[in-house]
Amino acid sequence: MIKRTAEFFLKRFHIAEKLEKEQLEICQYGMEIILATLVNIGSVLLIGILWGRLMESIVFLTGFIVIRQQTGGYHAGSYFTCNLSLILCYSILLSIYHTTVSDFSWMGLLVVFAIHFLVWYFFMPVENANKPLTAIQKGKAKRYGFYISAVYAMLSALCIKIQYRNGLMLVYTVALVDVLALISVIKRRNRILCRRKVR
Repeated sequence: MIKRTAEFFLKRFHIAEKLEKEQLEICQYGMEIILATLVNIGSVLLIGILWGRLMESIVFLTGFIVIRQQTGGYHAGSYFTCNLSLILCYSILLSIYHTTVSDFSWMGLLVVFAIHFLVWYFFMPVENANKPLTAIQKGKAKRYGFYISAVYAMLSALCIKIQYRNGLMLVYTVALVDVLALISVIKRRNRILCRRKVR
C-alpha cells in the first residue's frame, strides 16, 4: 500500500516523467520512507489518544526517533510488518507503563540504564543490512548514542525527582530500543550460523 501510494504521488505531481530510472527509484524509496514514517507517527499518536496517554506518546516518539537514529535496531522485512511491529510494541509498552509507572523507583531507573549501557557498549550501533556503516560512522554513532543515553538518564532521574510520571516514558522507550537491538543481533547471528551450516 505504501509503495502504491508513493507511486501515485510521483505520477500525480508528474515527478516520474522528469527523472531517469535510477533517480526515480531513489525518489520512490524516499517517498516510501516518508509515508511509512508518517503512518508510524500517526499510529502511535492515535494509540496515545485512545488510551488517554497523548503526552506519553509524544515523549515516546521524540525519544525513540532520536536514539534510534544512532543505535539502529530491528528492521522489518516490509513496511506493513514495520508498522504492525511498532503498533504492537508500543501497545505492549504502554500497557507495561500504565501498570508499573506509579511504582517506578530509583532502583528501576538504575537497572534499566545499567542494562542499556551494557547493550550499547557491546552491540550498538546495530547495522541495517541494506545500509552498512563504515568504521568512522560506527564510532560516531556509538559516541552520539552514548551522549543521548546519558541525557535520557539525567532527564529520567529529574522526572523521578520532581515526580513527573509522563516523563518516565523515556525509561521505557530506552528499554524497548534495547530489546529491539538485541532481537536484531540474535537474528543476524542466526542467519550467519545458518549460512555456515549450509556450506
